Amino acid sequence: MQIIKRTHLTFLIFLMFLNFNNATTIAPFENLGEMAKLSEAVVLVEVKRNYTYELGSTTRFRSSLEIKQNIKGNLDVGEIFELQNLHKQVGDMESMIWGDLELKEGKTYLLFITRIGDNLWTSQMLSYAAFEEFEKNGEKLLVPFELGTEVHIHTTEGRKTPEPLGVFSTSKLTKMLKDVVDQKSSWNKATAITTYAPTQFSAGMRGTPPGHCSFLSGTPYARWPDFDTQSLPVRYAVGGDSGCATAGTKVANAIGSINGSYAGVDLSASGTHSFIPSCTGGEGATDGEFTSWVSTNLGGTRHLLVQFDDPCNEITDLSGCSGTLAIGGLYWFNSTHMAEGMTWRNAAYGYVVVNNGTGACQCSTTDYDIMMTHELSHSLNIGHIPAASGDANMNPSCCESIGALDIQCLDFIYTPMAVPVEVINFEGEVIENEVALNWTSLTELDNDYYTIEKVNTSGAYKILGEIAGQGNSSRQNDYRFVDINPHAGINYYRLAQTDFNRTKNIVETIAIEYSKPLTINLSPNPLNGEVLTVELGTAKNGKINIELYDLQGQQIEYLVKDVQKGQNIISLELSNLAAGIYFLKTSQNGNNETIRFIKN
Repeated sequence: MQIIKRTHLTFLIFLMFLNFNNATTIAPFENLGEMAKLSEAVVLVEVKRNYTYELGSTTRFRSSLEIKQNIKGNLDVGEIFELQNLHKQVGDMESMIWGDLELKEGKTYLLFITRIGDNLWTSQMLSYAAFEEFEKNGEKLLVPFELGTEVHIHTTEGRKTPEPLGVFSTSKLTKMLKDVVDQKSSWNKATAITTYAPTQFSAGMRGTPPGHCSFLSGTPYARWPDFDTQSLPVRYAVGGDSGCATAGTKVANAIGSINGSYAGVDLSASGTHSFIPSCTGGEGATDGEFTSWVSTNLGGTRHLLVQFDDPCNEITDLSGCSGTLAIGGLYWFNSTHMAEGMTWRNAAYGYVVVNNGTGACQCSTTDYDIMMTHELSHSLNIGHIPAASGDANMNPSCCESIGALDIQCLDFIYTPMAVPVEVINFEGEVIENEVALNWTSLTELDNDYYTIEKVNTSGAYKILGEIAGQGNSSRQNDYRFVDINPHAGINYYRLAQTDFNRTKNIVETIAIEYSKPLTINLSPNPLNGEVLTVELGTAKNGKINIELYDLQGQQIEYLVKDVQKGQNIISLELSNLAAGIYFLKTSQNGNNETIRFIKN
């Protein structure tokens, strides 16, 4: 009992120095004109003062703003209103949001805002599309926040690419927006944009670490310790995303992508969680109630929770499919640990909050998976990588899969462990309907055996097989393992080795894309007419066998067709076929696919 009490007291002391930060994913409007039409209010304001407001144990950060020009809404020129951002303090814990709106006293801003209370407003999309006024060569200019351009911008397939933000003439932009709102003219960026670049100013700027990597915490950087001995459990809310029945699978896909790409990271898909916030503080996963629930119900710190449908409405609702899609981040202690010769702060809790409507907008594509990968990476304390540095999952703009730039940033914090074998050329090759994995060792020290692992559908690595090592060797040794059952899409493989003393080390991870050599789809199904359309996907040119069977297994028809590599359309005339249940089997080069259909 004495030990338990001492442990509890130690935790309370740590909690007094708990901090957190997070980042944001947004789906921008097509242009500022569309954003103005769908915003509750658009105003040009002057900041009179910044102050704190006590709400129970929570301290909120607010600004008093005076209307200088009303473009849309029921606010009058000269009127004072209050604006609240997401920055807050709960007891001794303080939270900040990457991309939040931070205003300076005495400055003038153009804001798109939404009412959240009596005379209380908040930014439509944090600092994205917020503009600070500057004067240059006698002209007043509106410059977009740098932080606003750093939030994760998500675009959706089938929608127009959003216009990039730029530096506008104050008078021309406010007039243009007013005319668009009043339906006097259509949006035309060219009439208000200037030739200045946002980098010539310093709107909403704050320092970032050197290089292309950035981090949510300051130095010493926060880090999840001990990935070499324990994983970080990831759980998603019971009930999932109301607009995406496969949200749990998409979380697992994101975990698999992270584990498959970052050799120093180990997340584990741990099912669901039952945390339901009371929302008294207005947060779904970012306050003391959240951290207390995790510690009490999950046995301490070191957990990452995903919340769907923004349970406490802390994120402004989407307009259509535009707006803030999700936020992700982590809490950390000021206590530290040493790793790779550096001092790191101890990460404690991670979270992702997905907004209302995000599932309905993104579920049908892999964009949801990529968004989730991005937000989970923020929970590992990774910030954004500038687009100018190259393509990366952590680019401010969406949607890129994990690439070399991301790996460099993650490897900086979570360095892959040194292993007692020197392996080169760990590669995969698709051969027919299998994936052959090959690697070469140059040296081996006390190496008992290799383990080949693959990410399963839950996002966790499972062992495929083992191959004996060479013990101690200073010569080249070639190895090969064949996965006889790859799944369609990206397969993540991990090579590990185990010493004679049973110490296991991760050697390398790779991702191999596999396409099934034969796919089949029938339409319409059920068949009400006379012609059945067979869509065949094949990996090779050649002939394909088509067989039709009834429910008793009796062959009714047998055909041989010439097909080309890729998609093929074959029409079967089945007017003489009686109503019933049938099976259509296709085969090519030893690959078979069978599909059931109904004839009415």
